[in-house]
Amino acid sequence: MKTKKVLCIHGIGGKDALMNENMGWVKDWREALIGHLGLMNDQDVQFMPFDSFFKPYDATATDYLRFLSQSFLGLWGDRRTHKGLVKDWMDNYPDMVVEFFQHPDLRMKLRNELKKYITILKPDVIYAHSLGSLLCYDYFSHPENQKGHENIILVTAGSQLGNPGLKYHLPYPIVRLPLNKWYNLNNNYDNVFARHDISVKFDNFMQIETLFDDEDDPMNHNGLSYLNNEHAISKVWKQI
Repeated sequence: MKTKKVLCIHGIGGKDALMNENMGWVKDWREALIGHLGLMNDQDVQFMPFDSFFKPYDATATDYLRFLSQSFLGLWGDRRTHKGLVKDWMDNYPDMVVEFFQHPDLRMKLRNELKKYITILKPDVIYAHSLGSLLCYDYFSHPENQKGHENIILVTAGSQLGNPGLKYHLPYPIVRLPLNKWYNLNNNYDNVFARHDISVKFDNFMQIETLFDDEDDPMNHNGLSYLNNEHAISKVWKQI
């Protein structure tokens, strides 16, 4: 039987810098997916780095105000006054969200990068967490990408797509994606604006409630916790 190929797309948080094959989140995700899907080769699970695309952008107070005027985030200011660790946190977390929505040219570059990875790797499954889910939705809902992806299964987790504050920034209402299947793993305890249901009814869409409350993660937004949830295993990974 042909083995499945999986492409993983992370969320915010400067994860490219921690993309180590032998330790950390990449190792954890890969081992979990190999186990859940019965894969035979480490190389069947690949990862798409994309943090570098955000480096030329520098979210300003104007960007935040423009974004906040239409959406939900409550954090903005003159980030240029921040130094050291605080500035790094701004670069890797809220700035990435604001920059993603406020710069169409950035989204175009990310769509092109995802297209490159899909063309080269030919994944059967894409696992996209948090901002990665927004990137995938932006790609698969784009008019240029409506054909050629009929065999792909998309699994989103910790996605903000159901948050009503995003309706001014994305194709809305949520549209049917031209995929084999789209599973969304949802956690009502997620505190990164991702607890909202994606309330749609499409023949290829299914939302899976993956409730968890991590003691060591007050945000309850960990991509591995979604991936390893018992309902994710029984209703998604074991069904693929």
